[in-house]
Amino acid sequence: MKKSSTANLTYIFYIFSFLILGLLVFFLPNVTMDLFHLIVSLSIIIIGFIITAFNILRRKGIQNILRSVFLIIAGYFFLMDKFRLLAIFPILLSLYLLLIGIVKLSTVVVYKQEKYKGFVRLFISAILDFIFSFIIINNPVDSLSVLTYVLGIYFIIISIHYIGEFFYEYHTRGNKGRKFRWTIPTIISLFIPFSVSERINKNLNEKNQSYNKKNTNENIDLEILVAVKDSNIGKFGHTDLVYNGRVYSYGSYDENSKRFFDTVGDGVLFTLDNRDKYLKFCTEHSNKTFFAFGISLTDKQKEKVEKELERIMSETYRWKGPAEVDKSTHYEDYGSELYYATKAKFYKFNQNSDYRLYYAMWTNCVKLIDQILGVTGSELLRLNGVITPGTYYYFLDEKFKNQNSNVIRKQIITNGSIFTQEKK
Repeated sequence: MKKSSTANLTYIFYIFSFLILGLLVFFLPNVTMDLFHLIVSLSIIIIGFIITAFNILRRKGIQNILRSVFLIIAGYFFLMDKFRLLAIFPILLSLYLLLIGIVKLSTVVVYKQEKYKGFVRLFISAILDFIFSFIIINNPVDSLSVLTYVLGIYFIIISIHYIGEFFYEYHTRGNKGRKFRWTIPTIISLFIPFSVSERINKNLNEKNQSYNKKNTNENIDLEILVAVKDSNIGKFGHTDLVYNGRVYSYGSYDENSKRFFDTVGDGVLFTLDNRDKYLKFCTEHSNKTFFAFGISLTDKQKEKVEKELERIMSETYRWKGPAEVDKSTHYEDYGSELYYATKAKFYKFNQNSDYRLYYAMWTNCVKLIDQILGVTGSELLRLNGVITPGTYYYFLDEKFKNQNSNVIRKQIITNGSIFTQEKK
């Protein structure tokens, strides 16, 4: 059987799995919850016994044995009381809404202090998140029945969405405007780039053959670079855009404007006409690993990208950092080191621009790139207004796996080497 046929059958299997699961959860919620409760509880108990036996045989120590015994006890309590286990999920949802609300409220505070527009609607959204979080956490058992129906509808909608995407892949490639796409939760997406980077670097060190050491530019019109490094904030990743060989990168590159633990600063955009020089600087200076997704565009899409880039640049003015102004002193901040190595040009945004203020939790590097890519009709949904580099990595990687998508190349750039993954 051909690889494409196997992939199609697998795709159809996932579609109907989501559909059947959604119908079961929605129409038979009690049966589904009972089955889920039984499977999870017994699994915890069995795993606890296996780990306990392993720890005793390997003489792992009393602490390890006690931890594994705790699993058995927890599984037993869950087995005896269904709602003790199932109530965990509304609690997790409540905590997630609380976290998103805190992010939004912190953004409101920053915007208000910086006299930045657009905080009223964000404030209302944050209050709604807090209200729903409180309602759920106040009575998670009662909330469970409502959550079950919502979950059933969610799975049914996902299956319908993927059925539509399946036919879309086979019948059309036209530009029909930007469509919604279901994405992973923000809290999970934060850690995707670093975890993938660690796994890939390990595979490359083990000479894994799924990546070929070659560099082809065939039909690549636009690139999205997702960068990650082994540092506290660097693990969350950063995104850049490359179009017609020019790198566009948005961030807080003015050290003197940074505040609130370096999460807020003047929004600065730099451009650089040498992609390879930029990648060389980042991999050597900051030890970054890049995931470069190559995208092919139609003539109409390229025209829209160029107009959007022109519009964004019209909101900027040329800004010179300390390294460019003062030639007699050597500055060691990131922007200065970048200028020394690449002669990149830096720009700040005027007072009316949405990007005048950089805020890591909201108006960040991904938001600007998402706006540019959005004019091509890409299918990324803004999840609660928060887009992370991990969200973008997940989105582009999924599109790369689709045989007929316009994400046609994926490269891993690390330690001075470029590895290209081919479409399967």
